[in-house]
Amino acid sequence: MNRIWVILMMVLLPLAGFGQGTEKVKGSKHEAKNYVKLPPWAAAHNYDATAHVYFPDYYVYYDPARGGYVYWEHGQWTFSPSVPPYLEKVDLSKERVQILKGLSLDLHPEMDYPHYMKLYPAEHKNDLVPVPGNH
Repeated sequence: MNRIWVILMMVLLPLAGFGQGTEKVKGSKHEAKNYVKLPPWAAAHNYDATAHVYFPDYYVYYDPARGGYVYWEHGQWTFSPSVPPYLEKVDLSKERVQILKGLSLDLHPEMDYPHYMKLYPAEHKNDLVPVPGNH
């Protein structure tokens, strides 16, 4: 009886992970990839949700691990699954981006924003965009 139980567990345990939002990625190094709904601008920037994205002209990060945007509002970093209100009419597929490869998705890039602001300075000034560090 114990042998049957062990054999059943060996067969059934691998099946327990199916149906949890993963899909096979054909021809990929990875056998399975978590299903993530990509933002509308992703294709224009060849973005695949494997890294954070920084929109330097707006001081906004896209965080795929949290599934949304991090931006400066009322003197603090704010997270929202939707774009910040001041970007609602901006076509982000046509805006400058920096894909922050090599940065763990567990990290919050907004915590190191002075580094990114220096590395990727804004190219245009928009008075509607809150600048980190300013209230």
